[in-house]
Amino acid sequence: MISKKTGACAFTLIELLVVVGIIAILMAILLPALSSARNEGTKTKCLANMRAIGMALETYSMDDERGFTSPIHPKAETEWLYDGEYEYGGKTGLDVMGDPDFRQENRILNKYIFGNAMSATLALYECPGDRGVPDAPVDFEPFFVEPAYKDRKIFDLAGTSYRLNNHIDFLGGSGFSQNFYGPYFRPRTRVPSTAQTVILEEAIAEVAKWNAATYPVTGWHAKRNRFNVAFVDGHAGPIYLSQQNDLTANYPNYWVLRGDQWRMDCYPENPVPDLP
Repeated sequence: MISKKTGACAFTLIELLVVVGIIAILMAILLPALSSARNEGTKTKCLANMRAIGMALETYSMDDERGFTSPIHPKAETEWLYDGEYEYGGKTGLDVMGDPDFRQENRILNKYIFGNAMSATLALYECPGDRGVPDAPVDFEPFFVEPAYKDRKIFDLAGTSYRLNNHIDFLGGSGFSQNFYGPYFRPRTRVPSTAQTVILEEAIAEVAKWNAATYPVTGWHAKRNRFNVAFVDGHAGPIYLSQQNDLTANYPNYWVLRGDQWRMDCYPENPVPDLP
C-alpha cells in the first residue's frame, strides 16, 4: 500500500504473509525435485566409478595367468582376513583395513591400474552417496557398525565403497559347508553368465543380501532395495535386491541368489571351498 503521509510504498502484514506462504509452497514443491536430481547425480557418478573398476577387473582377468575375475591377495586362504572383499584396491583403510598388507600401495588393482602414480585417482573407489551401513538384524560386517565407526563412510573404513562379490555362506546355517558361490577365487571361464553375474557391489547391498525381505534397506541413492553393481563382463547398472530372490531351496547345497537380469551365484559351476 502507499502511505498517505509520505507516499512511500510499504507492504501490509497480510501481503507479507501471502508472499511468505507462496515461497514456502514453492520450496515444498521444488525441494523434493532437487533432492531427487541430486540422488540421480550421485547414482550416475557411482555407476561411472563402478564401470571403470569393472572394466579394470575384466582387463586384469584377461592378463592374470590363472584368469581369476579379481586380484587374489598372496596370503589368501591363510586367514579370513585376506578373503578379498575390500583389499583388492582403494585407499588405506582403518583398523584391520589399515594393516600394512592392505595399504593403498599394496592393493593389487591399484598397482595394476596406476603403477606407482597413485594420487587423487583413488577417489574412483568412493561412491558419492556412501553414508555407511545401518544396523540390521544380521550385521554382515560388525566392524562397520561398532560405536567408534558407526555412520562413517565405508570408503574411509575399508578404503573402498565397493565390495567384491565373494558370495560366501559365512553363517553356515543352510546345511552346506562354507564356500564361495560367486565369482571370487574363480577363473572368468568358470562364470556361466559374465553379463549377469555381479562382481562388485555397493557395500550397503550386503545388508539387503543378509536380511529378510521384511527388513527393507534404503540404498545410498535413496531407493529402497536398489543398489549399483558391476558385472563380470565390465558393465555396470542398478539392481533390485532383497532376500525374496533367494532360490537356494531349488538348488540343494548351493546358495543361489538371483533377480531380474542379475545373479550373485555361479551355479552350476562347483563352489570354491573357503579354507581358513
